[in-house]
Amino acid sequence: MPECETELRFKINGRVKGLSPRATKTIQVLNLGDHEKNNRALIEKRKQLSEVLLWRYYGDPSQGLEDDQEVLALLINELIQPQQGQLEPFAPIVINILQNWLRVCQ
Repeated sequence: MPECETELRFKINGRVKGLSPRATKTIQVLNLGDHEKNNRALIEKRKQLSEVLLWRYYGDPSQGLEDDQEVLALLINELIQPQQGQLEPFAPIVINILQNWLRVCQ
């Protein structure tokens, strides 16, 4: 469903935000974690797994990644490549986060 890539905004803190009324309603109905009070466990798991994948590809998290357009683009290109025919778990979420950071940089 391509709407998942355009109507949902994932954040590094594990939360997800709907960019349309339909997406917001879906997040609420499926309890996908728009606030910590709504499915704290999923938010924390999403945060941890996204960070692990991101830092495995990037390295040191203390080096201002979100401000470096070139590195963001390289990471997106790396993560979007299937490994043995599949994207890594949580790669679409991390790609979404990186694309949002890239938009902010521009």
